[in-house]
Amino acid sequence: MLLLVVTITAVAVAIGAAAYAWRVRRADRLRSEARVATLAAAIDGVPEDESSSMFERAPRSGLQGRPLLKLGVGFAMAVLIIVLIAMSGDRPRASADSARVIPQQQVHQELELLSMRHSRSGTALKVTGLVRNSGDAVKGSIMAVVFVFDRQGGFVASGRAPIEFATIASGDESPFQVTIPDVSEVGRYKVSFRTEAGVVPHVDRRTVLQASK
Repeated sequence: MLLLVVTITAVAVAIGAAAYAWRVRRADRLRSEARVATLAAAIDGVPEDESSSMFERAPRSGLQGRPLLKLGVGFAMAVLIIVLIAMSGDRPRASADSARVIPQQQVHQELELLSMRHSRSGTALKVTGLVRNSGDAVKGSIMAVVFVFDRQGGFVASGRAPIEFATIASGDESPFQVTIPDVSEVGRYKVSFRTEAGVVPHVDRRTVLQASK
């Protein structure tokens, strides 16, 4: 709204300056014609005081008009420059606002833990399982991370390994296997899945699958 008011004001000032310049040029032309007439009359015998008085009025009027004309044109140009700067400053802001309005497409990633079991080989703990991708296709390698705790709930060790399939599309399944060496006591363990972007949420479906059998 402010930009519109400034633009209208600048246009009005420019029109006023143009009209004022036209009036000054017209007055100069009339004065020039008057000088020619005065010279002609002087040649024909018109008294000298009348011709000299007209010569005195003409230069005085011209000197008084030209500074005002310069002031009006300068003001109009200054207003136009301000309008152009304001318009150029609004363009990046408008494009930035339009970019913020466009919603980013949300990627839904979720895995389903279908099965998981463990076995011991000496002091090593091996955890195997099967996951299914119930969300969008996951980009990048998915790591299965297993955390081991003792019977008191204290942290013992952890291990990680990529799932068997490098990429897993929506609806696909992939087994995984994580081996953690030198684990003497195991009270419980839990698994999570990660990519370079962060944790991939998962839902434990083992209870549901066992109940449906």
